[in-house]
Amino acid sequence: MSRAYGCHGRPTLLTPFPRGWADARDSLLAVPRPIEARLAAGPLQGRRQRVGVALGGGSARGYAHIGALVALERHGVRPDVVAGTSFGAIVGAMYASGRSLASLRSEAERLRRRDVFPHIFDFGLNRAALLRGERLQAYFERLVEGRHFEDCRVPLLVVATDLDDGERVVIRSGPLAPALRASATLPGVFAPVLLDGRRLVDGGIGSPVPLETLRDEGVDLALGVGAGVEPRDSTALALVRQGLSGAPGRALRARLARARGAGHWGGLARGLALSFEAWANASEALAEGEGDGVHVQTRPPISWMRFDLAARAISAGDAAMESAWPRLRGSFGGGAPGAAEAP
Repeated sequence: MSRAYGCHGRPTLLTPFPRGWADARDSLLAVPRPIEARLAAGPLQGRRQRVGVALGGGSARGYAHIGALVALERHGVRPDVVAGTSFGAIVGAMYASGRSLASLRSEAERLRRRDVFPHIFDFGLNRAALLRGERLQAYFERLVEGRHFEDCRVPLLVVATDLDDGERVVIRSGPLAPALRASATLPGVFAPVLLDGRRLVDGGIGSPVPLETLRDEGVDLALGVGAGVEPRDSTALALVRQGLSGAPGRALRARLARARGAGHWGGLARGLALSFEAWANASEALAEGEGDGVHVQTRPPISWMRFDLAARAISAGDAAMESAWPRLRGSFGGGAPGAAEAP
């Protein structure tokens, strides 16, 4: 089952999702329907349409989400709910908190790598990870100015993955910073985040573009925006995937998957197993999103660590959404869904 978490108390069920990382993987490999088939029914009539936007991961490539949102607002579309994974959750949180896209763009384009890395490095090999992640959370705390989900002007869903059972975890209340840290915690790079008794890591393991998370949010159109590297665009990623799919790779994944225990090193093995399984079995369709909905892949022309090249990623996101707009426009009809009321 997928679970939704608040800041306190017990979790409540959100949407059905199979337990276990292997079942989760198989569920995510379903090929999404072509965009034309999803839009064939045409616009809904007689009422304002609700739009949900799901923003995927990609580290610095995720700045493309800013450009995609700029293009949507240019056409009068403002999301009624935002879901995010990893860097998509970070952009989504700042947008849902009421930050203008102009200010986000301006700050991103001024950013340099030296403005990021010194604020996130806190070595933590004693926790079976390169970095502890505490500085990362403090950095997020400053970005969102200490806000909680309840402070957001637009409902926000942050997606993470349970390290021990591979379950998708949807966080929708409580402080933003720890949720963002959990969603962006790469196994082996950052130590897992303990939240409501569960060890949480990167949401991109199970939900590269979390369209499925919008299923129960009452939206008429779920729009996914991807910024991650696809195997067809990266020789290195294609080689890694090929290696993990071979006999030695399968043996390694099986051995890691059998790791047990609540210790740090057992958690690292489980995290690597989840990551390797996702990389090895992800089809080309997985990069195009999951489940029902419309997906736009931005393909920003930068690597995932080039925070100093945000402008290029933002432009790629804008261009990709503009290119997709003729297909999207038909589903919106005469009105602009998600358009904000005039003040």
